[in-house]
Amino acid sequence: MNWVPWVMMPVLGGGIGWVTNWVAIKMLFHPRTPRLGLQGLLPRRQQELAASIGQVVGDELVRPDDLLKGLDGIDLVPHLAEPLDRAIAAKLEDLRKLPFIGGLVTPERIAGIRESVLAELVAAQPGIIAKLKAVARERLDVGRIARDNLAAFDLDRLETMVNRIASREFRAIEWWGLILGAVIGVVQAGVTVWLG
Repeated sequence: MNWVPWVMMPVLGGGIGWVTNWVAIKMLFHPRTPRLGLQGLLPRRQQELAASIGQVVGDELVRPDDLLKGLDGIDLVPHLAEPLDRAIAAKLEDLRKLPFIGGLVTPERIAGIRESVLAELVAAQPGIIAKLKAVARERLDVGRIARDNLAAFDLDRLETMVNRIASREFRAIEWWGLILGAVIGVVQAGVTVWLG
């Protein structure tokens, strides 16, 4: 019995399977610029992929309403009270300098005005938040943001991230190429020996 086909064909088949899978993985990112009519998948189609992913992100994954839900629980009063106090204090200085009117500006009156303005703000808060949400909905385009960021994303950095995340899977793909190539080599050796 001739042992050469039983050794050579599985070794060659395994080597070919491993190399072709290794090249296929590398061609996700390389070559960055076209060479001999070849270019990596991501360098060639980065803009198209960014547009598709941006659309999915904007339409399916992150909707503006999902982002804006957090505004519903916000109490604006503490955030508005401080600027209101500063504005009142600045105007009080001007009013106190005026003859006849300066004597009418008492701390009690100012406190009353402040509480009145804050009460109005509390009452208007749902409307203010609704208007903020409406403006944000008009101007917030999550899909466009995702598309633009992905289209401008550095491919070296992306390759490093993908390799870090999927290195085990890439190695498994290479090993499966070797195993399947070797199995095909054994089958070819069997057919060769059988045919004679």
